[in-house]
Amino acid sequence: MTAAEIFDSTVVAVVLAVLLVVVTALLVRERRAHRRDATALTTLAANPQQHTAATPGLRRAGIVVNPTKFADLDEEALRRRQAYVAAAFRSHGWDDPLWYETTAEETGGAQAREALREGVDIVLACGGDGTVRAVAESMTDTGVPMGLLPAGTGNLLARNLDLPHTDLARALDVTFSAPDHPIDVGWLQVDRSGRDREPERHLFLVMAGLGFDAAMMAGVEDRLKRRIGYGAYVVSGARALWGPQAKVRMRVGDAPASTLRARGVIVGNCGKLTKNLVLMPDARIDDGYLDAVVLSPRGGIGWGEVFFAILTRDRKGQRRVQHSRGRTVEVWCEQPQEVQLDGDPIGPARRLRMEVQPGVLLVRTPTIP
Repeated sequence: MTAAEIFDSTVVAVVLAVLLVVVTALLVRERRAHRRDATALTTLAANPQQHTAATPGLRRAGIVVNPTKFADLDEEALRRRQAYVAAAFRSHGWDDPLWYETTAEETGGAQAREALREGVDIVLACGGDGTVRAVAESMTDTGVPMGLLPAGTGNLLARNLDLPHTDLARALDVTFSAPDHPIDVGWLQVDRSGRDREPERHLFLVMAGLGFDAAMMAGVEDRLKRRIGYGAYVVSGARALWGPQAKVRMRVGDAPASTLRARGVIVGNCGKLTKNLVLMPDARIDDGYLDAVVLSPRGGIGWGEVFFAILTRDRKGQRRVQHSRGRTVEVWCEQPQEVQLDGDPIGPARRLRMEVQPGVLLVRTPTIP
């Protein structure tokens, strides 16, 4: 091994060590919050509240819940959790919420539409990023707000809106006290063959990407994610670091298309990965634009530049992290690349077209950061 290769490996090892420290701190904080949640449920079970009959005219929520996010809870714990939520609604003058469970075939969209037919005042997504995205797709242009009771690992939309994502009581408080804000949504058209054959269309709320980040998401093991949370992404990211650069053509808005080599292209409706890790510092979820980032590192030094640029949010003079923005972004790949939507891998594709639809989704949140 040459001196340059040793140096590259050392740089990557140091960067990964720093990331592991950050992830460990986040994991400890989230586990503490979950313990607080469990304490609240135990207290409720010991002091059950009486259910009052429904009164005409009371507001009502529909809760779309992904049961796989609570697979570690037994039936009694689930009953207590639902009782806690129902009691919180009654204490604020609402009717008992309606519950809708997702399935492998119906991941939240059909359930949200059913809740809307029941005339609910708000639809709450209780699950991970995939559940939130599916619910949102049915909620656009309806005028009915969507709320979040996050239950996944990433919880990307909640993080970008600075909403509670580990504390059930605080998340419910937002439902009862916060206003509704219109936000943008992104639409991704996926052409897997590159020949405009049966393109797929998907909504995304946070980010869509191809290359390194999508390969990292695809490599995350569900069992490991349940055990160590965000640490599973670090493990998968370490495996994906040394993949080859891809030759792509890219066009942002009405600008001419350019050809480049990249390890990843990420298009964001908003820009935050965690509270202190921001990929796109200027991205806002209500500005009517998409922000695009092209990552083009070479070797350990190149990845060091990328991580430095992300951690410091410094874009000046960066060769390995290029930013642009527009209402549409198109990417053509010479070879199929892995694609992800809000952290969920959806398989390889050769052509992507992303566009923003401004202000079509109402979200219950105190502010837009």
